Amino acid sequence: MSRFPRRALCALLGAVAVLVAGCGNTAGSGEQDLFEALPAPSPPPTAVPTPRIDDARSPHNSGPSASRDEWRLVFGDDFDDARLDPAVWNRYNSVGGFGNGFRRPGAISVRDGKLRITARGNVSGGMNHEHSQTYGRWEFRARTEKGRGRGSAILLWPDSLDKETDGELDMMEVPREDRGQAHFVIHYSAQNKLAGSKVNGDFSQWHTFAMDWLPNRITWYVDGVKQFETNDKNVIPKVPMHMTIQLDQGPYEEWIPAPDATTPAEVSLWVDWVKVFAAPQSARR
Repeated sequence: MSRFPRRALCALLGAVAVLVAGCGNTAGSGEQDLFEALPAPSPPPTAVPTPRIDDARSPHNSGPSASRDEWRLVFGDDFDDARLDPAVWNRYNSVGGFGNGFRRPGAISVRDGKLRITARGNVSGGMNHEHSQTYGRWEFRARTEKGRGRGSAILLWPDSLDKETDGELDMMEVPREDRGQAHFVIHYSAQNKLAGSKVNGDFSQWHTFAMDWLPNRITWYVDGVKQFETNDKNVIPKVPMHMTIQLDQGPYEEWIPAPDATTPAEVSLWVDWVKVFAAPQSARR
């Protein structure tokens, strides 16, 4: 696989692997029961640690001089340009998630400083970030308009395309039509075992999500509050991954229902900004 250029890898991702990206992609895996059984987050709430960053450094040219204890900003996008940079973001042109409908580049736009992925009829969209890394922090601000049969997912997908072996990190999944819950899910092992949590709220409104992925810890935050953490090294991926942003279409079992007469003509996933940090060298052991 390393012989494939990055662009070919992304095309393959858009055409094949992303069909199963996101939660609810394994029949009989029992996600519904899992999330009902997960405990509520433990108090007290924990604020997202502020990365120690030298603001004078360019995010794209930070160099090896960063402190061993410093989170290093390697990428940020405020979506202020009139179009997406194709060298940074790969828009899918493929069959849709779970084999439903299609993903087309035309479903993705940038307007008023925000990314918009819009589902209309049987066409929706998804895209992946061309940057990949092992370990770090991902932050983003997003919201999903209400509508039956449409579910948003912002996640990390392994460069190997082999989720069964290398795992998957779903940083935000909002499948319910009322947008009343956001899920965080770690997929691991060949049996597609799951770990994670969920938080209630109105996710048709703007919320900020963050995830720290380190060799010995994964932590999930919503609006600056720690909602989940695991130190189980059997659960934590160990291979390079890249970010994907998707608005998927149902039906898929109990995860996303089929659209019906109540589904609006347009349903959109909006993203205000994203940031990616490299983990401190001292934290990668």
